[in-house]
Amino acid sequence: MPELPEVETVVNQLKEAVLHKTITKLDVFDKRVIDASFKKHLPCRITDIQRRGKWIVFQLDNKKSLLCHLRMTGHFQINDSSSKYCTGVYHLDDGTTLSYNTIRRFGNVKLYSDKKLNEKLNLLGAEPLEINANSFVESIKKYPSATIKNKLLDQSFLAGVGNIYAQEALYHAKIHPQRNVGSVPTNKLKALHKEIQRVLLLSIKNNGTTVDNFSHIDGKGDFQNLLAVYKQ
Repeated sequence: MPELPEVETVVNQLKEAVLHKTITKLDVFDKRVIDASFKKHLPCRITDIQRRGKWIVFQLDNKKSLLCHLRMTGHFQINDSSSKYCTGVYHLDDGTTLSYNTIRRFGNVKLYSDKKLNEKLNLLGAEPLEINANSFVESIKKYPSATIKNKLLDQSFLAGVGNIYAQEALYHAKIHPQRNVGSVPTNKLKALHKEIQRVLLLSIKNNGTTVDNFSHIDGKGDFQNLLAVYKQ
C-alpha cells in the first residue's frame, strides 16, 4: 500500500497538473469507487491539494472536498483514460482529463463536506514529518506494552508510516521491531524519530518505493534501490 512518500509524490504531481483548474464534468464507470453524487456540485474549482497521512485531499471552492485513498492499486492518470481499470474521469476546463484507475477496487474518491472531512481526518495521528523528537518520545511512551513496530503502523498514532518505512527506520535506529516500547531507552526513541524523518524525506526525494504496483503519475519510484531491509 502506498505510504507517506508515495502519496506525497502523487500530491506534488497533481498540484502541477490540475491545481486551480475547474472540474466541469465527471464520467463514472464504477460507483463503488467514484462518488457519483459529485456531479450535482459541478462545476467547481480545485483550490488546493494536500496530503494527510495516506489520504489525498482535493479542496474545492464550494466548501466541499474530494477525499482519495490509493489503497493497493489506485493510480491517477493525466489525459489517459484508456485503462480497463479506469473507474472515473474528471474533465477540466482547459481540456485536461484526470482519470482514477484501480485494479482491485479498494481505493476510492469520495465527496465530503468540510465538517465531515475534518471529523474523519481528526481521527488520524501526528504527521511524521511535523512532530518533533520530544513530542514523539512523549507520545509513544504512553504505550509501554505495545510492540514498537505495531505502534508505528497505528494510523491513529502516526499518520502515513506503513510496513516499508517502519522496517527501514527501525533497522537504521538499531531497534528490534518486536520490542515493547517500554523496553526502548529514550535515546533510542529519539534516534528512531530521526530515522523515520530521514527515511521518509529520502524516499520523497526518490519519488517513493515501487516494489509491487505503485506508480506515480510520471512512472515508478526509485527508493526501492535504496532499501536496507524491506524485502531484502
